[in-house]
Amino acid sequence: ENFITKTKQYFDFLITEFDFDKPNCKFSEQPNGVVIADEFEFNNPNKNLIIIMSNSYHPVDYGFEINLTDLKTGTEEMLHSVLKENQDIEQNYLKNASEFLKTGFGQRLR
Repeated sequence: ENFITKTKQYFDFLITEFDFDKPNCKFSEQPNGVVIADEFEFNNPNKNLIIIMSNSYHPVDYGFEINLTDLKTGTEEMLHSVLKENQDIEQNYLKNASEFLKTGFGQRLR
């Protein structure tokens, strides 16, 4: 829940400033009900761009990633990542990730 709330809060600028659609949210869980991944997909149909933010909690494949896909060229690029061991319980790294995305890639996303 904390990841979902903070992702919506910190990455709202994609919707309000960069004309992305509200995100589609998905999660993956094990048969026992334990969530092993959360994913947000932001689409900008006018720019043919998709940003996918995911946080995986599975012991083998874990961490936070921001990936950008350009639908015109089909290229996918990882813009930012945070390994699980570098994350804090409050997930404050999301604020830094959002600022990095906005300042570092703002021109490309506009």
